[in-house]
Amino acid sequence: MNNKKFEPYYNPSKSGLLILFAIFLIAIGGVRAQEKKKKKRKKKPVYSASFTLGTTYDDNILKYSEKYLDRFMNGEDEGRFHIDTYDDVIFNTGISINSTFYIFKKRKSVINIGANRRTYAINKVKNWSYITIGIRQYLAHRISFKFSYSYIPEFYVRHFRDREWIQVYGFEPISFQPYAFSKDNYGFYIQKYFFKGTRIKFSLFYSPYYHNEHYTEYDSKNWSYITRIYQKVHKNITLDAEYQFITSDAKGYDASYQTPETTLGPDATYVEDRFSFGVSWKLPKIFKKTNSLNVKSSFQNRYYSSKYRPITDPLHAGRVDKNVRLYFDYRISFNKSLKLKAFYYRYMRDSSTEAELNKQYISDEKDYTQNLIGLEFIYTLK
Repeated sequence: MNNKKFEPYYNPSKSGLLILFAIFLIAIGGVRAQEKKKKKRKKKPVYSASFTLGTTYDDNILKYSEKYLDRFMNGEDEGRFHIDTYDDVIFNTGISINSTFYIFKKRKSVINIGANRRTYAINKVKNWSYITIGIRQYLAHRISFKFSYSYIPEFYVRHFRDREWIQVYGFEPISFQPYAFSKDNYGFYIQKYFFKGTRIKFSLFYSPYYHNEHYTEYDSKNWSYITRIYQKVHKNITLDAEYQFITSDAKGYDASYQTPETTLGPDATYVEDRFSFGVSWKLPKIFKKTNSLNVKSSFQNRYYSSKYRPITDPLHAGRVDKNVRLYFDYRISFNKSLKLKAFYYRYMRDSSTEAELNKQYISDEKDYTQNLIGLEFIYTLK
């Protein structure tokens, strides 16, 4: 009989090491798998959607001067006024969808697309909408840039007398025809953060306007060049200053019966300087809710350069518009998803001309004041 001691085919100590080694490999594999998953997660787009619902009271929806507000109230100028009231309540609705992803390693990219609608409670002729799309790319050294596009399919301004129709029908109500346009807006900006709390942004916009068949002479190509500086002067206060230079090259003739050689205007070509100053103040929290107050003022000087005589182009020859705009808004975040914005805007235009014989005429036609006050709720889903 073989008295040799039975030995198992494995060594317990070696088995333990093998088990520990296997666990180690599994753990390493699990960590690597998790890291791969995390990387994959980072590369997957992150979506969010924002919904806007608001209401605005506008006390002068067509930007009428006192002259035309009086005529409207007195029932004068048959055919001119296609509104029931000169003021109105506007309902603002909008949706925006954002996608954040990573094309260049850890550099964030954001695509947004949105649609907005302005619906007037009484004067439906003023309803309008627009769509937007944009892509923003973040780079190293706190630099980012963005390309954008927006489109307004139709925007009604008001009724004016059509010169061609006057020649046919005289100064009858039918000679008043709607003035409306569509607009494309192509934009680009690049911005960079400097030091602590300083940001500089350069923007360029190209905006062709296409008017309806009665006013094709106002078709134009507009360029806007903008420089804006943001400076944090306190942990809760940020100042900003902006300069914008605009050029507008108007077509200047009605192609249905004129040529550039035969036309006598109107020529609505102009250049414009805009200066804006603002302050954003992050207020102390209210019931643990973040809130802020924003104030901005804008001063705009527009210089028309019509080459025609004041008697043939009285609305544009030598004309200068001085616009002042004031913006006040208060914002509060109820939570990460819901925000409220309350605002008041005031617009004022003072028009004059170098042509003495047209000064009163220009003032009566183009001076106006407008006040808007409203509330907007913004709800974001992430």
